[in-house]
Amino acid sequence: MGPNKDSSTFPQNQDAPAILRAKGRRRRARRPRRRTCLLKGCGQVFRPQQPLARYCSEACQTEARRWRRWKARQRYRQSLMGKQKRRAQSHRYRERRKKRQAQESAAVTVARVIPTEFFFVLLRPTGMLCGIRSHPAVAPAAVLWSGLSPGTGTGSAAGEALARRKGAATRE
Repeated sequence: MGPNKDSSTFPQNQDAPAILRAKGRRRRARRPRRRTCLLKGCGQVFRPQQPLARYCSEACQTEARRWRRWKARQRYRQSLMGKQKRRAQSHRYRERRKKRQAQESAAVTVARVIPTEFFFVLLRPTGMLCGIRSHPAVAPAAVLWSGLSPGTGTGSAAGEALARRKGAATRE
C-alpha cells in the first residue's frame, strides 16, 4: 500500500524541507552558528563570516599565525637537521666574536696616530722657507710653527713651543 494522499504528517524516510520547498515555502539561508575564538587566551564568542573561520578578528588570526611559525621552528630545532644547523650557526657566531675581540685588543695596543691633515691646517706655506734655509740664526720649524701656542710635549721641559738652534741666541 502507498502513502495516504490526505495525510497531514510527513512520511517516514522523506526529506521534509524538500517537500516544503515543493509546496512553495522557502527556508532562510544557512549561516554558521556562533563559535568561540580558538586563540588561547581570547575565547570570545563570534559569528563567523565564513564557515571555516576559527578566529574572531584579524589580530587573533595574525597572532595565531605567529604562534604556528614559532611552534614550527621549535619542532625543526628538535630534529637532527635543525640541531646541526643551529650548532653550525653558533660556531660561526663564536668565530666572529673571537675575531672582533682580537681586533679590539689589537686596536688598543697600537699607538695612536695623528693624521697629517691635522698639521696642514696649522702650517704656513713652505715657500716662506726659501730665504730662511741659508740663515742659521732662525730655525725653519720656528717659522712654520710660529702660530702654535706652547703646550706640553711640544718643546723643552720649560714648555717652550720650539727651541732655537744652538748659537742662535748668542748671535742676536
